[in-house]
Amino acid sequence: MILDVVYDKQPSMAQESLSQLRRALAGKLADLERLLKPAFENEPVLPGVVTVSKHRCGNAGCACTREGKLHEAVRVLIKFKDGYATRCLSEEELGSFKPRTEAYQRLRKARGSLAKWQKEVKDLIDRIERERRSLEGLSEEDRKRPLR
Repeated sequence: MILDVVYDKQPSMAQESLSQLRRALAGKLADLERLLKPAFENEPVLPGVVTVSKHRCGNAGCACTREGKLHEAVRVLIKFKDGYATRCLSEEELGSFKPRTEAYQRLRKARGSLAKWQKEVKDLIDRIERERRSLEGLSEEDRKRPLR
Protein backbone atom coordinates (compact mmCIF):
# COMPACT_ATOMS: atom_id res chain seq x y z
CA MET A 1 0.00 0.00 0.00
CA ILE A 2 2.85 2.41 0.74
CA LEU A 3 4.29 1.86 -2.72
CA ASP A 4 0.99 2.98 -4.23
CA VAL A 5 1.51 6.36 -2.62
CA VAL A 6 5.10 6.63 -3.81
CA TYR A 7 4.57 5.55 -7.42
CA ASP A 8 0.93 6.23 -8.17
CA LYS A 9 -0.45 8.96 -5.98
CA GLN A 10 2.34 11.40 -5.26
CA PRO A 11 1.29 14.49 -3.31
CA SER A 12 0.26 17.27 -5.69
CA MET A 13 2.55 19.79 -3.97
CA ALA A 14 5.59 17.68 -4.90
CA GLN A 15 4.47 17.27 -8.51
CA GLU A 16 5.36 19.79 -11.13
CA SER A 17 2.62 21.18 -13.25
CA LEU A 18 2.62 19.57 -16.68
CA SER A 19 1.85 22.95 -18.24
CA GLN A 20 4.85 24.51 -16.45
CA LEU A 21 7.11 21.80 -17.80
CA ARG A 22 5.74 22.26 -21.31
CA ARG A 23 6.27 26.02 -21.11
CA ALA A 24 9.86 25.42 -20.03
CA LEU A 25 10.31 23.03 -22.97
CA ALA A 26 8.89 25.61 -25.39
CA GLY A 27 11.38 28.14 -23.99
CA LYS A 28 14.19 25.70 -24.74
CA LEU A 29 13.08 25.68 -28.37
CA ALA A 30 13.60 29.46 -28.54
CA ASP A 31 17.03 28.97 -26.92
CA LEU A 32 17.93 26.48 -29.65
CA GLU A 33 17.30 29.03 -32.37
CA ARG A 34 19.63 31.48 -30.61
CA LEU A 35 22.29 28.79 -30.06
CA LEU A 36 22.33 27.76 -33.72
CA LYS A 37 22.75 31.27 -35.18
CA PRO A 38 26.55 30.92 -35.60
CA ALA A 39 25.98 27.79 -37.71
CA PHE A 40 23.94 29.84 -40.20
CA GLU A 41 26.56 32.57 -40.62
CA ASN A 42 28.34 32.67 -43.99
CA GLU A 43 31.64 34.06 -42.75
CA PRO A 44 34.62 31.72 -43.31
CA VAL A 45 36.21 30.20 -40.21
CA LEU A 46 39.78 29.37 -39.26
CA PRO A 47 40.46 27.10 -36.28
CA GLY A 48 42.66 29.28 -34.15
CA VAL A 49 42.97 32.36 -32.01
CA VAL A 50 44.60 35.76 -32.52
CA THR A 51 46.66 36.97 -29.56
CA VAL A 52 49.11 39.71 -28.67
CA SER A 53 52.34 38.40 -27.19
CA LYS A 54 55.05 40.34 -25.39
CA HIS A 55 58.64 39.19 -25.62
CA ARG A 56 62.30 40.15 -25.43
CA CYS A 57 64.26 40.07 -28.63
CA GLY A 58 67.55 39.22 -26.91
CA ASN A 59 69.54 42.09 -28.45
CA ALA A 60 71.80 43.46 -25.67
CA GLY A 61 71.41 47.08 -26.83
CA CYS A 62 67.60 46.96 -27.14
CA ALA A 63 65.22 48.73 -24.75
CA CYS A 64 63.54 45.41 -24.00
CA THR A 65 66.76 44.17 -22.42
CA ARG A 66 67.95 47.46 -20.85
CA GLU A 67 64.62 48.93 -19.66
CA GLY A 68 62.31 45.92 -19.64
CA LYS A 69 60.02 47.37 -22.34
CA LEU A 70 58.79 44.27 -24.10
CA HIS A 71 58.09 44.03 -27.81
CA GLU A 72 54.52 43.29 -28.79
CA ALA A 73 53.67 40.94 -31.62
CA VAL A 74 50.27 40.00 -32.95
CA ARG A 75 50.18 36.28 -33.54
CA VAL A 76 47.72 33.67 -34.69
CA LEU A 77 47.69 30.22 -33.15
CA ILE A 78 46.37 27.86 -35.83
CA LYS A 79 44.98 24.45 -34.86
CA PHE A 80 45.89 21.61 -37.21
CA LYS A 81 44.97 17.93 -36.88
CA ASP A 82 48.58 17.08 -36.08
CA GLY A 83 49.28 20.03 -33.76
CA TYR A 84 49.46 23.80 -33.50
CA ALA A 85 51.39 26.49 -35.35
CA THR A 86 51.99 30.10 -34.38
CA ARG A 87 52.49 32.80 -37.00
CA CYS A 88 53.26 36.49 -36.59
CA LEU A 89 50.74 38.73 -38.34
CA SER A 90 51.11 42.05 -40.08
CA GLU A 91 48.36 44.68 -39.83
CA GLU A 92 47.00 43.60 -43.21
CA GLU A 93 46.98 39.93 -42.23
CA LEU A 94 45.29 40.74 -38.92
CA GLY A 95 42.27 42.08 -40.82
CA SER A 96 41.95 38.74 -42.59
CA PHE A 97 42.72 36.34 -39.73
CA LYS A 98 40.86 37.93 -36.81
CA PRO A 99 37.29 37.75 -38.23
CA ARG A 100 37.81 34.13 -39.28
CA THR A 101 39.14 33.03 -35.88
CA GLU A 102 36.34 34.92 -34.09
CA ALA A 103 33.73 33.20 -36.30
CA TYR A 104 35.36 29.85 -35.47
CA GLN A 105 35.21 30.61 -31.74
CA ARG A 106 31.51 31.56 -31.99
CA LEU A 107 30.81 28.28 -33.78
CA ARG A 108 32.68 26.21 -31.17
CA LYS A 109 30.97 28.04 -28.32
CA ALA A 110 27.59 27.26 -29.92
CA ARG A 111 28.57 23.59 -30.16
CA GLY A 112 29.50 23.48 -26.47
CA SER A 113 26.29 25.26 -25.46
CA LEU A 114 24.28 22.81 -27.54
CA ALA A 115 25.49 19.89 -25.41
CA LYS A 116 24.31 21.67 -22.25
CA TRP A 117 21.00 22.56 -23.93
CA GLN A 118 20.47 18.93 -24.97
CA LYS A 119 20.98 17.71 -21.40
CA GLU A 120 18.47 20.25 -20.08
CA VAL A 121 15.88 19.27 -22.73
CA LYS A 122 16.31 15.56 -21.95
CA ASP A 123 15.78 16.34 -18.27
CA LEU A 124 12.57 18.25 -19.06
CA ILE A 125 11.27 15.42 -21.24
CA ASP A 126 12.02 12.92 -18.44
CA ARG A 127 10.10 15.08 -15.98
CA ILE A 128 7.17 15.38 -18.40
CA GLU A 129 7.18 11.60 -18.77
CA ARG A 130 7.07 11.13 -14.98
CA GLU A 131 4.11 13.52 -14.76
CA ARG A 132 2.21 11.67 -17.50
CA ARG A 133 2.76 8.15 -16.18
CA SER A 134 -0.32 6.06 -15.49
CA LEU A 135 -0.53 2.78 -13.64
CA GLU A 136 -4.08 2.21 -14.83
CA GLY A 137 -4.74 -1.37 -15.90
CA LEU A 138 -1.74 -2.83 -14.07
CA SER A 139 -2.20 -5.61 -11.55
CA GLU A 140 -1.73 -4.87 -7.85
CA GLU A 141 1.59 -6.72 -8.00
CA ASP A 142 2.82 -4.67 -10.98
CA ARG A 143 1.74 -1.41 -9.32
CA LYS A 144 4.21 -2.16 -6.51
CA ARG A 145 7.12 -2.34 -8.94
CA PRO A 146 8.90 0.93 -9.75
CA LEU A 147 8.67 2.06 -13.36
CA ARG A 148 11.73 3.18 -15.25
